[in-house]
Amino acid sequence: MIQQKNDPIWNLTREQWFQAVCFSLCFLAFMLAESAVNARAADLLGPGRVNAVYALGLVCTGLGFLSFSLLRKLVGREQGRKYAAFLAGALCVASAVLLLTTDQTALFSLGAALCLLSCGHIGGCVYYNHAMTFQGSRCAGRVTGIGMGLAVLLQFLIQSVIPLDVIFLISMIGSIFLVVFLMSRAPRDWVLADPLPYSAENETPRRTALILLSAVALMSLVSGLIDGVITAFDSVGTYDIYHGVRLFYALGLILAGWAADLRRRRLLPLATACVILLSSVSTALLSSPAGYFAGVALMYVYSGFYVIFLTVLFCDFAPRTSRPELWAGLGRAVRSFAVAAVVPSMPWLYDAWGSTALTVASCLLSVAVLLVLLPWISRGGQSEQSLSPEQALERFCQSCRLTPRESQVLRKLLESDDSLQLIAADLSISVRMVQRYVTAIYEKTGAKSRTGLHQRYTQHMLENR
Repeated sequence: MIQQKNDPIWNLTREQWFQAVCFSLCFLAFMLAESAVNARAADLLGPGRVNAVYALGLVCTGLGFLSFSLLRKLVGREQGRKYAAFLAGALCVASAVLLLTTDQTALFSLGAALCLLSCGHIGGCVYYNHAMTFQGSRCAGRVTGIGMGLAVLLQFLIQSVIPLDVIFLISMIGSIFLVVFLMSRAPRDWVLADPLPYSAENETPRRTALILLSAVALMSLVSGLIDGVITAFDSVGTYDIYHGVRLFYALGLILAGWAADLRRRRLLPLATACVILLSSVSTALLSSPAGYFAGVALMYVYSGFYVIFLTVLFCDFAPRTSRPELWAGLGRAVRSFAVAAVVPSMPWLYDAWGSTALTVASCLLSVAVLLVLLPWISRGGQSEQSLSPEQALERFCQSCRLTPRESQVLRKLLESDDSLQLIAADLSISVRMVQRYVTAIYEKTGAKSRTGLHQRYTQHMLENR
């Protein structure tokens, strides 16, 4: 029987620390950009058009996530991908300055669209790197949740404690520059060079893919129902969604990140389904100032679980597909399109039908989420059987975050005494690439030699019998 133990978060490798910081800064930059676009839209276009601008911004963000996968397919050389990353960062900074400084509607619209589009493109790259860096890690949920929670706390400090335009602009531009810098330090060929596909022989598990996509779409519709209402309230100054109540978002992210690492992700879908049912009453609480705080707090806690769900589970799923660069950020893209579909009409529906009808709709959608996730949740109680040697080796590769190609090289190193030249010939790759993969394997497993690699594998087998 395999014993599942969570890795201590302080045992992260250097590359994982870099990626954790990069991911957190990327999330901060996106939140700052989104709030800046909404605030400027209220000033230039009027509060009545904020929801429409918010929806168009979400569409741009979703297209940005998809553009990373497309550009990666079109640009195959390392230097070209490096230039593309820096170009996206430069475009994001320039458009952010434009949207924050211009008083012309056309220029603001152009700057907002380009800023969120480039933010989405950078996010697609960061999410892909996150998926590959934490592949098989048992602390990815906590790292992601804590990083996102700290980003929300920084946003709160920037927008509430020191609400100065210059501080806001410096924070946003600084975050983007740091993200692009850290992206350029991506380990080996995960983001830049890609001489060998990681999952060329993989077939995307269709059933799992359908469950994930359906669940995220339905969750996003639930989120969009209340998000559209509170965005409209915030734009007219009725309530402020970026002050103290925003901290419940950080709480939800951290709690969900912790839940994600329990029982090999099996607890996260159940926890998210429970929280979404609880949050269905959020819309009904918005009619009074006292109820508003409780309603938005519930919405933020749910949003934390739902965002961790679409982040961690898609990043876990991506390396097992034929297009990991697409699937890593696809949950975020689906979220953007689904929320954009309902946000513009929510103020009108809230005024016409009231909170009761929206609460009923939210409950029905929450039940649909539970039904979609039921097959996944029901599998959570099943005990694991003893692993075959092939499965044990695969589990060892996952625990060390090895890519599929590195796993092939590891298998050769463990099962034969062949030289690197023979391994290269057998895998039809160059000796230089084999050396590159061997170096990566030694770094990830902590071994110093081929003998040490055998010892590490034997130790892993003994500890997980």
